[in-house]
Amino acid sequence: MQNTYAVEAQYTSQRLPQFVGNPLIEALPPSMSDAELIKALSLSPDFKPEQREWETHERITMLETLQNFMVPLRSHVELARCLDSMMRAGYVGRAPRTPEHTAISQKIYANQMAGRTFAQSTDTRTPQLSTALVGISGMGKTTAVQRWCAHLPRVIYHPQSNLYQIPFLHVEMPSDGSSIKGLANGVLHQVDQLIPEAGYFDQYARNGRSGADTLMRGVARVMHLHCVGLLICDEVQNLANAKKGGQTVMTELVSACNDLRVPILFIGTNKAAKVLDADFRQARRSSGHGLSVWDRLHPGNAGLRTEWDAFLDALWRFQWVRNPVPLDPHLAHVMYDASQGVIDLAIKLFASAQARAMMDGSERLTPELLGQVFDEEFQLMHPMVSALRNGDVEALCAYDDIAPVNLAQHLGKAKRKLAMMASPLFTVKAADATFTPRLAGGLTAMGFDADQALDVATDVAEANPEASLAQGVQKAVAQLTTPKPARAKRKSGRVQPPELADRYDGRPLDYRRAIAHAQAEGVPVLQKLTEFGMAPELEAILPL
Repeated sequence: MQNTYAVEAQYTSQRLPQFVGNPLIEALPPSMSDAELIKALSLSPDFKPEQREWETHERITMLETLQNFMVPLRSHVELARCLDSMMRAGYVGRAPRTPEHTAISQKIYANQMAGRTFAQSTDTRTPQLSTALVGISGMGKTTAVQRWCAHLPRVIYHPQSNLYQIPFLHVEMPSDGSSIKGLANGVLHQVDQLIPEAGYFDQYARNGRSGADTLMRGVARVMHLHCVGLLICDEVQNLANAKKGGQTVMTELVSACNDLRVPILFIGTNKAAKVLDADFRQARRSSGHGLSVWDRLHPGNAGLRTEWDAFLDALWRFQWVRNPVPLDPHLAHVMYDASQGVIDLAIKLFASAQARAMMDGSERLTPELLGQVFDEEFQLMHPMVSALRNGDVEALCAYDDIAPVNLAQHLGKAKRKLAMMASPLFTVKAADATFTPRLAGGLTAMGFDADQALDVATDVAEANPEASLAQGVQKAVAQLTTPKPARAKRKSGRVQPPELADRYDGRPLDYRRAIAHAQAEGVPVLQKLTEFGMAPELEAILPL
């Protein structure tokens, strides 16, 4: 079986004696030094100062490369060391064609024949070799894990035993928190992607009739067959969403991995603490693989530099605006005040502020611009940032599931706005000879009288010499739809609606009837024009 993901195992001796002679461990890349780890975990955009002279749309595209920006911190190195140790320790006693490996296979088969589930017991209550990476959203937990995993082959082929070894599997916990089938299907799909023509999903889950227990036994068999070295379970906080069954998912998963002797890494926000109970935390400490909680970064003071300062210095080098500015204390203060040390938010604010500076022509980052962008474009994050700023733990729990801003979508809006600004709606000014006829033609297409439209277009051009065509349309429509002083009213004091005879297919015969309806119903004139199909989109009617 050919596989583009697979690399053939090249056995290398490891320093620790318990790792020698185990082909699963020897096939892994050797453990890295701190310097090698920092280099492997680093991820920076391909930036060159001459890129600042590129076209605006090209520079906005480059800003998107910041979404995976990563500066290795102490916590990243700690995580990498932990995962490397867990994976190698998990492979001890699991070498293929050994009594230990065979015993696990026999246990899986016996459980299948007896119809036994992966149930919690006194000796499988907690994971035997695992840890949890917990912290507030936006600190790059998943990104850091993915960066460490990137140095590992996805699949390793062992020709001596015709074995395809999978060093790690990265799956997300079911969004409803209670679907064991969803978790099992995710594992089977991933293995099928890594080993083409394996067909495990078709074998165990395609007909949809397999129960959750049967699926989990199938998953256990597949994971054991391919010697999975580490199971990474992301979004663990989803299990807290389950009205019932959330603990069942955790129990089945932990019990299966205990039987298989596969280490587990749980990743989640602080909300995951509700799922990872005190017994699990105690097991983490006793196993020696505990990780500290990933909290936000904090700035230094009195000349003492911190990891936040190092991170911000590294980030600030990637300015694509034409007039880059050095990082000063005022800018650093605004960046921290708006992000509160949350890495993801700081990166996206930095990129969004540059996009705004490119769009408005200032081409320079200022404290005022950063504050304006945060106030206008990150309103969804304001409650969470405020809770962090005030140290309100209870409020933070309420905002734990707030999704960070999607940088690609955010910059996509800037691209669309830039494209719109290049259209005649924004480039044609009142001084242009085509301004008045374009505006009059558009107003006529909207249903206004041609002579009246030309008069109003001329007035707008004379009164607003710097106005764009889009601004001219707004002013002209406002002028044409502003009701004139009402004439003497009837005794009832109401403006009578037009008779049905003045309608055609339920619509007024011209825009004046729409005005009469708006006055009678007490609603804006533009609302009635839109309702009667007399106010189409500008781009659809203007002769651009």
